[in-house]
Amino acid sequence: MSLNWKEMELIIKEAHLDGCKIQGVVQNSFHSVTWELYDRERGRFSFYTEIGTQLSRINLISVDTKPQKTKKLQRFEQYARKNLEGSTITKCYQLPFDRVMVWDLDNHGRKLKIFTRLYSGPGANIIVTDEDLVIQDLLLRRPGRDETSASRLEIEERTKSDKEFHVRQYEGDSFNRYIETTCSKQQDDDLRATLTKQIANRMEHELSRLESSIKSAERTRDANTAYEELKYDGDILSANSYLMKKGMTSVTVTDWNKDPNGDAKVTLQLDPSLTPGANVQGYYDRYQKAKGTYENACSELERLKAQYESTKARFEKALAPTDDEQADIRRLKAILEKTEPHKQEQEGPGIRCTSGGFQILAGRNAKENDELLRHHAKGNDMWLHTRDFPGGYVFIKHRRDKTVPLEVLLDAANIAVLYSKGRNAQSVDLYYTQVKHLRRAKDGKTGLVLPSQEKNLTIKPDPQRIARLLPKEQQL
Repeated sequence: MSLNWKEMELIIKEAHLDGCKIQGVVQNSFHSVTWELYDRERGRFSFYTEIGTQLSRINLISVDTKPQKTKKLQRFEQYARKNLEGSTITKCYQLPFDRVMVWDLDNHGRKLKIFTRLYSGPGANIIVTDEDLVIQDLLLRRPGRDETSASRLEIEERTKSDKEFHVRQYEGDSFNRYIETTCSKQQDDDLRATLTKQIANRMEHELSRLESSIKSAERTRDANTAYEELKYDGDILSANSYLMKKGMTSVTVTDWNKDPNGDAKVTLQLDPSLTPGANVQGYYDRYQKAKGTYENACSELERLKAQYESTKARFEKALAPTDDEQADIRRLKAILEKTEPHKQEQEGPGIRCTSGGFQILAGRNAKENDELLRHHAKGNDMWLHTRDFPGGYVFIKHRRDKTVPLEVLLDAANIAVLYSKGRNAQSVDLYYTQVKHLRRAKDGKTGLVLPSQEKNLTIKPDPQRIARLLPKEQQL
């Protein structure tokens, strides 16, 4: 609850600001300023002003209260330090029956005024004028109200309202101290509630992201669970290679392991362009690839589940309140800073999507490739490209202290294949490296680069991944 004019009158009377010098100005937020003052009797002390909020107020600040500062030096704070520090408050008073405090200042012979208005809505402001009421600067610039630098401040004279205003009941000898304690407690309660909500939202986001990655890893594992069957089929083909000839699309052989009587038959698909030996080796190659993918998916799944549990426990511990409200606020702020979500690029050339918390950028032609490489990719970002087919560049944006998971790499690889001439191939080779290991080809075509320290990756295009990552209109 903000102050009424009667309560402002009492606070100004208790504060005794006439003759005080302004020694410092600290902007605590977009709506609040702390004035560091000095007089001979009290020494150095602080006076707090807050406008435009539910707790709008003016009050003295006790010695044990240290005002918070904004992260960056604000415009009004810069002005005040240059033009107001060193000024003497020759008179502190209130406009009659109004929620406006006025300071008359003497800044080494220059006469200034500061109007602090605790109005509700857009009227709230802290305004600095010269002695002719020409505005020098404001805490909040409001062009719609003609409240900007160099405009003239209009003062509305008010008469006493029929409505009765009273000073709320308080304990102790100082209403200033009561307001400071009550409002500070309310601010801390509100801040802790806000931070707790933000932490809860952050936890939901992080756990949802991990759940998505876990499901993706489970799908990959399940899709490759039967890798032993490929080896089994390869063994059968090897034993019956004499029945195969180049140009055959399939062969039907006896599976003696399933039926010793020879009644079990199995038909295996063949690549007509390959020799019998190459077809047999193809089954073994697919077996090795499926086995490796399965084992990697199992390992990734174990890691993701452990990360899910540790993340959940960490957030739940952070959300558990204690009796020390200030310690809770400091802890919640620290958690928010550490878990600040990665800023995603929202606009630019090419296609953008997200996988496992990583942003993926993809160029669809040479112009987009070049634009992404020049202006949107950084040294630690991952670059992917099809090896034997011309196509788009794909970038996985770097996240600090995060390695690119296998599933994210496979998602990016499928996008690279989608925007290449190899999109209809059964199997596509790619290579990938960090952007800092790319160099432009001298006199080469637009966007052409030569990679180094690259690694190889072979994938079978997966339409389901593309459907999950991109809307239909971007799936060619």
